[in-house]
Amino acid sequence: MSILRLEAAPLTPIDSRYIQYVDLEILNTGMEGFEMLAHVYGEQGLQYIQLIHLHPGSAVPLHHMMTEHKPFQLVLVTNVNDFAHTAVTVRACNQGQLIAVFTQENMIRTL
Repeated sequence: MSILRLEAAPLTPIDSRYIQYVDLEILNTGMEGFEMLAHVYGEQGLQYIQLIHLHPGSAVPLHHMMTEHKPFQLVLVTNVNDFAHTAVTVRACNQGQLIAVFTQENMIRTL
């Protein structure tokens, strides 16, 4: 199992006050499929959860994961033990405008 986490809060490097929602794209660059459980946690706890299967070479988009300018954590949990074939793009938006792009390189990684 591997875990990727992106955290946003006021007055931090990823300032949640400017993020209304995030769009997420997950890409499997490997030769074997795997599952990923996507979570968004906010001040009131779990706000969003979805289990997805990524076929080899496939990309799965998840749109308008609402954060409403509040602190949040985006947590992605896979059933594989490394990040070698997982590419993630997080697009932070406000009022329909793209304000920042983050990748798996910006996320906290746990094996």
